[in-house]
Amino acid sequence: MEDNDILKSIVDSLIKERESERRYRFVRRIIIFSVFVLIFLLVAFSSSSNISYTNDHIAIININGQISANGPVNTESIIPHVREAINNSACLGIILKINSPGGSATQSKVIFDEINKFKKVNDKKIYAVIEDVGASGGYYIAASGEMIFANSSSIVGSIGVRLDSFNVSSLMEKIGIESQIISSGEDKTILDPFNKLSEKHKSHLETLLDSIHNQFISDIKISRENKINGKDVFTGLFWTGAEAVKNGLIDEIASIYDVNEKYFNSAELITYNKKDSFIRDLMNSMIKIPLENSTHGIRY
Repeated sequence: MEDNDILKSIVDSLIKERESERRYRFVRRIIIFSVFVLIFLLVAFSSSSNISYTNDHIAIININGQISANGPVNTESIIPHVREAINNSACLGIILKINSPGGSATQSKVIFDEINKFKKVNDKKIYAVIEDVGASGGYYIAASGEMIFANSSSIVGSIGVRLDSFNVSSLMEKIGIESQIISSGEDKTILDPFNKLSEKHKSHLETLLDSIHNQFISDIKISRENKINGKDVFTGLFWTGAEAVKNGLIDEIASIYDVNEKYFNSAELITYNKKDSFIRDLMNSMIKIPLENSTHGIRY
């Protein structure tokens, strides 16, 4: 009898566990379904707003967050909106609203280049306004504007390039772990964290970063013409907006509203990528899509 009781207890426990799992799966599906319904309603509500792109207005393009191919700021999330504003006859001008610490060197460079192409084929003014921070790649993008504005307490600059890596070979030796990476090409594992960086590889990487940094500097000098002054502007240091006026990194201390009033006669402001940004952020927070924080990524 005791064995039967034990067996019955085990079976009952397994049945309860299975029922609990089924309930959990059911609740999870309901939650996921509800979230997607909510997103659909939000999109539908946003689409039915009273914003009119046919009335005279100034286009605001949000450049908010990390710059990376899969992050909130990249060519696909910015350039189509700039093109839309350029092609809209009711759009009187464009303000790049920047709040970014930087990120991908390539994405920053492409956005900078594409905006400059737009400037060559149309007469619409494109201004950049830095809010909390416009550093590294964020400043690179700001430099595509005909003028750059910031708050007196904004963080501006950090014109430099970095490549993050690490070496754990000493730690691995202590705990008895050996690397078994197999590669073809003697330099293929140049950034393998299990191997120390050789002088040859270090020199190669420094040359690589110097080349990218020099391109960054060249673009800023061309964009800012003769406005830049100070020897340490291109060393990677950053300043407040008040200091950035003095060294020529920005033109004036002004907010979006100041720029709109002074240069566009207080026209209506319409954010072109507000809805896309909101939905993207919501989806990213739900399914936790990581930004490109690769330890081997070259970034500003």
